[in-house]
Amino acid sequence: MKSKFDKLNLSLILSSDNNAFDFLVSNRDELFPGVPVVFCGVNNFSKTQLDTVSDFTGVAEIMSSRDTVAEILRQLPDTKKIFVINDYLKTGRAWEATLRRNLEPFSESVAIEYNENLSIEELRNKIHSMPKGSVVLLGVYYSDRDGVYITYEKLGSLLTKDSPVPVYCLLRFNLRDGVVGGKVISGYHQGVMMSEVARRVLSGEKADDIPVVKVGANIFMFDWQALKKYGIPADSLPDESVVLNEPFSFYDEYCYLVWGTCAVFAAMAILVIVLGKNLIALRRVRSELQHSELKYRSIYDNAQEGIYQTSVDGRVLAVNDAFVSIFGYDSREEVVATLDNVATKLYYNESDRDVLLNAMRTEGKLSGFELKMKRKNGEVVWITVNARKTIGQDGAVIFEGSVVDITSRKLNEQRIIQSEKMMSVGGLAAGMAHEINNPLAVIISSVQSLQRRLTRETSHNVAAAEECGVPFPAIMEYIERRNCSKLMNGMYEAGMRAATIVRGMLSFSRKSESKFVPNDLGNLMRSALGLVVNDYDFRRNYDFRKIKIIEDFDAEDLTVACDVTEIQQVFLNLLKNGAEAMGEKIYPEGEGPCFILRGYRLGDLAVMEIEDNGPGMDKELCNRIMEPFFTTKSASRGTGLGLSISYFIITDRHHGAMEVFSELGKGTRFAIKLPLYEKIDIYEI
Repeated sequence: MKSKFDKLNLSLILSSDNNAFDFLVSNRDELFPGVPVVFCGVNNFSKTQLDTVSDFTGVAEIMSSRDTVAEILRQLPDTKKIFVINDYLKTGRAWEATLRRNLEPFSESVAIEYNENLSIEELRNKIHSMPKGSVVLLGVYYSDRDGVYITYEKLGSLLTKDSPVPVYCLLRFNLRDGVVGGKVISGYHQGVMMSEVARRVLSGEKADDIPVVKVGANIFMFDWQALKKYGIPADSLPDESVVLNEPFSFYDEYCYLVWGTCAVFAAMAILVIVLGKNLIALRRVRSELQHSELKYRSIYDNAQEGIYQTSVDGRVLAVNDAFVSIFGYDSREEVVATLDNVATKLYYNESDRDVLLNAMRTEGKLSGFELKMKRKNGEVVWITVNARKTIGQDGAVIFEGSVVDITSRKLNEQRIIQSEKMMSVGGLAAGMAHEINNPLAVIISSVQSLQRRLTRETSHNVAAAEECGVPFPAIMEYIERRNCSKLMNGMYEAGMRAATIVRGMLSFSRKSESKFVPNDLGNLMRSALGLVVNDYDFRRNYDFRKIKIIEDFDAEDLTVACDVTEIQQVFLNLLKNGAEAMGEKIYPEGEGPCFILRGYRLGDLAVMEIEDNGPGMDKELCNRIMEPFFTTKSASRGTGLGLSISYFIITDRHHGAMEVFSELGKGTRFAIKLPLYEKIDIYEI
């Protein structure tokens, strides 16, 4: 060890407790010659221990038992007995001897009992059996009679926890778990006093000139909860006592801060009074501004028109709730975050944005501009835009204005135009029907008369032939060889088809007397399929039997009140048109023409869809397909009345709806919607 510390140049040595002190007394001169020593925590210190050494000083660890007992008797004047506890090891015996000497002056005022050599459990039982007026004083206890070793810190917990009588102590270690306290030996305070002595030595004083501190190293220390338990007022404790576990008092801890804060608030109150008139005036002005802001904010938020602000480059700056609703967004924040370029994300045609920009450059405003825009989900809506150029809060040029959703108005306009077209064709149809019906009736009647007179061997026909010198069988043979019978049948069929067209045209101008009766749409569609296969010959353009038919009808009842003949006429017309269209399409290998027929309920409506995989139509053609006299067929194959008559039958006669959806190259789908039978009364037209 000497070689280990030989090269160290020490100014001071600090030691704690008896073992370190004894080691330095014996070996300091050899290991650290001339280095002063400051010690603390030395029990049973005697000045004679320093007779053989020099430059030693420090703080002796001397118990304050007399002061502690005096404080016990002051705090608890009814105390009759003090039970002193020490172990039976060397230190414990030395402590007991010292305690007997120190407490001798109290023997006449209170009974003092010292513990026998018992086990921990026996000691605990003895403490818990003590009568009222007893007090326990803990000394040092490290091991019981059975050799069970206990640290100082645990002694209080094991012996005195939940004790029925007050427990005081002489060591800081034992101040826990209900121990009241006392004038205790504290390692912390021993260290503080040792540091003061060490500072004096390092400042130049000789250690031998500084006397060993024997008084003042201990301090009164108490536990607040134990004081409260035994009714000992905290303000009755000795001066400079330390109270542990005391509830925090903000005022006691920060009284200067509290008073300083009060002074600040007082000054602020004076300032408030001085500025009161100005504040009242300011509040009045602010109230008026808030009222004005609320008024215009209410107009802005509750307006039915969408209100907006955008930058010149097309970034949305602000919108109201109506704007959010019109374009299908969830919030104003989403609109501002999403629409950073209205030309591409809001305008259906980007050229419309150029129209607005040009108006802003030339006139600074734009009113009543109708155009198409896109909602969040891509749906197209018709919008009327009003805009003006202005200056924003940051001085930059911005556009602001309003938008109005006019989609419903546009749809109504289209319906009105369609109705006017249907009304015009109705008037034309009425005139044409009356003009055509009479000669058509003569033609059909004449063909039927020719068939009866030339193909039936009646007595009148035979007699007339013989009068002319021609046998009737010869006439019949001539008719057969010249295919006159086939020609007459063709004339009759053509006349009947013309009569059907005339009846359809008459439907535009007047109601028929047909009765509406309940019928299932699925059954009517199946009946129409049978007719289109068996009654019509479409083989010039297609073979209907080679068209694949897929039926997808709901199990639910699809009964509607309708005119069977008219609904079948609509189905036949749609099937015929779809079949002819598919006949013009060239399909890839492995594919072919196909109809998908769907029937289902939609709320209180029965829906029948007829979908084909033909060539389809573009949007412009879809918008005109139901106009009277509009056809995509050649003049010899179509009149342009089929779909318009079908539309009239569904919408006007049956109070339903007829819609068409098509995509060029992929096919067309017609949707017919009629009120369910249970939702309406059967009526006559």
